Amino acid sequence: MKRIGVLLAAGRSGRMGRLKQLLPWPPHSPDAKPLVAAAFDAIAPVCDAMLVVVGHEAESVIAALGDRKFQSVHVDPNAEMIESVKAGLALARELDAAAGVLLHPADHPDVKRETLDELVRAAAASPRSAIMPTCCSKGGHPVLIPAELVWNIAAYRGSGGLRQFWLDHADRCVRLPVEDPGVTRDIDTPADYEARKPSAP
Repeated sequence: MKRIGVLLAAGRSGRMGRLKQLLPWPPHSPDAKPLVAAAFDAIAPVCDAMLVVVGHEAESVIAALGDRKFQSVHVDPNAEMIESVKAGLALARELDAAAGVLLHPADHPDVKRETLDELVRAAAASPRSAIMPTCCSKGGHPVLIPAELVWNIAAYRGSGGLRQFWLDHADRCVRLPVEDPGVTRDIDTPADYEARKPSAP
C-alpha cells in the first residue's frame, strides 16, 4: 500500500509565544534544523509523497522546509485542528485515493524510524484499521490511516473533532505499544522546548 505523509503545520503556536515551526531542533545544537523540517524528515522515509498543511505565516513555514519535495495546502490558522486534518486528507485523496495516510503534527520531531517500521508492519496485518502508537499507555503520533478511513475523516461533519471520530470508530483503531517516548512528546511551550532533546538513535 502506498503512503502519503500529511504534516500538520498550520497553527499559530499561541502557547509558545512565537512560531514554533521555525524553532531550531534539537535545541542548542550546531546541527539544528527548523522544527517543522525535523518532523517532516522523521516521517518522510516511509512515505511515497509528502503534503504539508500550512496556515499562519505559511510562506515562512514553507521556506523552512528548503528543497524538500512536497505539496502544500493552506487553511485558516484560526480554524479547529480537524479542519487542517480534513484539508490534508482531501488533498491526499486527490493525489491517490487508494493510498493510506501517515498523519503527523509538526510539533512531534522526535519519532524513531523503528517506530514507523512497526506502524507499517501493523498496518499490513490490519489493513482496514488505523494504527495508533502508544507509549506508557498514552496515545501518540503519527497515526497510519487506511484509505477507506481517509475518506471517512475527510467527509466527517460531527462535533468533537478527530478525537470524537476515533471514539465513534473505536473498532477500526489498533493501539500499538512502542518503546518510543517521541510519539507522545510535543513541543507546546518554551519550557517544553528547553527541556527536551531528541531520543537517542
